[in-house]
Amino acid sequence: MSRNYHNLTSYYNYYYNAYDSYRNGERRVYKDFKYNYTLPLPMLLFGERGVSDMVSSDMERTLNKCTALLAKHSITVKPKRKNGSLSSKEKEFYNRYEYVRWAQESWLLVGKAHTWKGDLSKAQMAFEYVIRQFPNTTTWYEAQVWLARVEILNGDFISAGDRLKSVDAKRRKPTDRQFNHLLSSTWAFYYLKQHNSNEAIPFIKRAAEFTNYKAERLRYTYLLAQLQQQLGNTTEAIELYDRVMRMGPPYEMAFSIRIQLIALSNMKGEDLKRELLKLASDEKNKDYLDQLYYTLGNMEKQEGNMDKAIEYYLLSARLSTTNDNQKGMSYLVLADHYFQKSEYAKAQAYYDSSFNSLDASFPGYAQLETKTRFLTNLVENLNIVSTEDSLQRVAAMSPKDRDALIASIIGKLQEEEQKLKAQEQADQMQSQIYMQNQRFRSNSEPQGGKWYFYNPASLSYGQSEFQMKWGKRKLEDNWRRKNKGVSDFENIASGGLPSDSAANPQKQLSNTSPEFYLVNLPFTDSLKQISNQKILTAMMRIAEIYQTDLNDSKAAKESYKKLSERFPDASEAATAIYRMYRIAADEGNSVEAEGYKIALLSRFPSSPYALILSNPEYIKELTVKENEANSIYETAYGLYLQGNFSEAAKTLKSGMGKVKGTDMEPKYLLLDALCQSKTGDLRTFKESLEQVALTFPKSEQGQVAQNLLTYLEQRDLQLSTGKVSIDVPVVSVSSDSISTSIYTKPEGEHAFVLLVPKRTNINQLKFNIITFNVDNFIEMDLALNSVPLNDFVEVVSVTGFQSADIALSYYKLITRDEKVFADFNRAEFQAFLFSTENFNRFMNDKSIPDYSRFFKENYSVDN
Repeated sequence: MSRNYHNLTSYYNYYYNAYDSYRNGERRVYKDFKYNYTLPLPMLLFGERGVSDMVSSDMERTLNKCTALLAKHSITVKPKRKNGSLSSKEKEFYNRYEYVRWAQESWLLVGKAHTWKGDLSKAQMAFEYVIRQFPNTTTWYEAQVWLARVEILNGDFISAGDRLKSVDAKRRKPTDRQFNHLLSSTWAFYYLKQHNSNEAIPFIKRAAEFTNYKAERLRYTYLLAQLQQQLGNTTEAIELYDRVMRMGPPYEMAFSIRIQLIALSNMKGEDLKRELLKLASDEKNKDYLDQLYYTLGNMEKQEGNMDKAIEYYLLSARLSTTNDNQKGMSYLVLADHYFQKSEYAKAQAYYDSSFNSLDASFPGYAQLETKTRFLTNLVENLNIVSTEDSLQRVAAMSPKDRDALIASIIGKLQEEEQKLKAQEQADQMQSQIYMQNQRFRSNSEPQGGKWYFYNPASLSYGQSEFQMKWGKRKLEDNWRRKNKGVSDFENIASGGLPSDSAANPQKQLSNTSPEFYLVNLPFTDSLKQISNQKILTAMMRIAEIYQTDLNDSKAAKESYKKLSERFPDASEAATAIYRMYRIAADEGNSVEAEGYKIALLSRFPSSPYALILSNPEYIKELTVKENEANSIYETAYGLYLQGNFSEAAKTLKSGMGKVKGTDMEPKYLLLDALCQSKTGDLRTFKESLEQVALTFPKSEQGQVAQNLLTYLEQRDLQLSTGKVSIDVPVVSVSSDSISTSIYTKPEGEHAFVLLVPKRTNINQLKFNIITFNVDNFIEMDLALNSVPLNDFVEVVSVTGFQSADIALSYYKLITRDEKVFADFNRAEFQAFLFSTENFNRFMNDKSIPDYSRFFKENYSVDN
């Protein structure tokens, strides 16, 4: 009775609604998902861009219902066994983990809902739970296949393939249409994700045969047609496209099929184009013209008419109203065209537009991102050179010519503003007339209570009100702003000046004031020098991008040549000439390479590049020096490992001159600092680490030094008690690396000091010390204070001792009093005595180990 009750109520109160919401989410995707018909359609839709957002609310409701079902109706307690022997069916019953069928189904539905939402880790856990708890059931087989789908989405094709083969090999697997569709579609998904169309086609056919949903059958058949078309099987492709048309596809799919059928027909040349252009004249096709013009562009490109092809590709991108992927593909073809022609500025603009339009799942998206980044970097540096050149050119003008130029720019701006104001006034006038007409019409025509956006009168009224306030505005980002940016200072050749960044003082000025155009001009020698340095850096980066990122040796040589001619005395000019030499040598142009060699030797005879070319043994000699430096370092490191720190430091010192300015220098300095940690005081060690960290911040050794400094700061208290590996032993008088102590002979007034961790209950500790003072030193005028030493240690001090001897007596008595430290871990505390002068120095130095050594040498605390 209990099981029957829970099965009944769990289904009708929870599972039915959960599954209904799940199917609603699937139907929503099948209806609203926008396909890119230029590329092969996706086999399965989860994992595609935007799908998780479409189904989020439905799948969330599914998860809530399933979770409630499992919480209220799951039965995992085994029923009481009957007496006597059990049949095999009864044994199977008693071995179940779950006794409510819909709880078992809910676990599977939870995994499927998470898959649609894109929460693959949660989906995987749900499917693995089903596989573990419900073996030899239909649910188990379904969970195996769904888990394979998750593994495919994660790119784990080996695990997915093994899992699908294992399910396929099971003789007891379900044979109904639903499971056959599930398995076939997953196999097709598996092969398509690995770009193996030939293996996928048989499984797509089986999936189309077994599916119960028209939307899936349409998609599968269209995908089959696309794959056959890609493989060159025109007859099969035409037959499949015709089959889709007979199924009654959505209008967009039917339009795409008409384009493909025309392209695959026997028509040639102008007849084919004319037939395609007929489709463009139909008003119903205005939202799908991007596909049509893209196809026309491809045809013109194949025939070698690139100018006409560009026109069609631009039309395709401009008329793409709903399909960002199609727009991105049109831009991509244009970008590739200009890239091949080495017109990198145009190529960058189109690559950037393509990258921002295409989905991340687009084939070659990662390579597109890399190329876009390289070209963006190139164009940014080209703009720096252009901008700084223009600024210098304007700064060099006579005041009269410069003022005339600025006045002409301001005049153009004011003329444009007048035109915009006149247009806005005309728009407002037209909008008011239109609004009056619409009001009259809305009062004379019944509207039937339509929703606002289905009510033409209300919609027109709202539109006219908008235009009356804002004027005609294009649908784009920042539509509220009439001017998306202030007037750019263009190149002088076109009569303008380049603009500066947003952080510029220009931001505070109006672009119709002359001062706006003067603030960034390099009038002084120092400003011109800064401008030239920007140009030099940008020119070098431009040449490097051409050479290494874009593999355009011709453009690289031209850029290096411009740099060496414009900045003939700069050290970068030597680098530029040497790189031109290397490019020419790699191309086998020995005459050109020899010319660069002569130029380098004559202009920069002492540069490393000249030494390399003039002395064939230079590299060998340099290698010998590096090997010698490495040998010295290895010897010193060996001595360090053996514990012979003084000898290691001496060895490093002997080779320090050989590594100055080389990559070995930070290695030498870091090892020398580590030697000092063993032979000197901690303060010197820290100073050496700081030198390495500050001088070589980007080197591996600089980062190690910085990490050590952080570590020492955090563990200061533990260092003093010897709880870490870096200890600072007492330095003998004969030590070669002894560092002079900052502390003076302990005389005069003294203080007793406890160093405690910040987490300590300071108030309780103070109370215990005050109690101790009252009990033992009530006649003395002692003061108790606490101040932080650093982020981890607190200083608790007792002051008022007139001499070191009195303080020493106090020290010995309080450190042996168990009541003072009864509430604390005594091992975490460190007790010291300080003279007033030494305490001030300690608070500045903050090195606990250094003072610990000084304290042990100067105070007899063990007697």
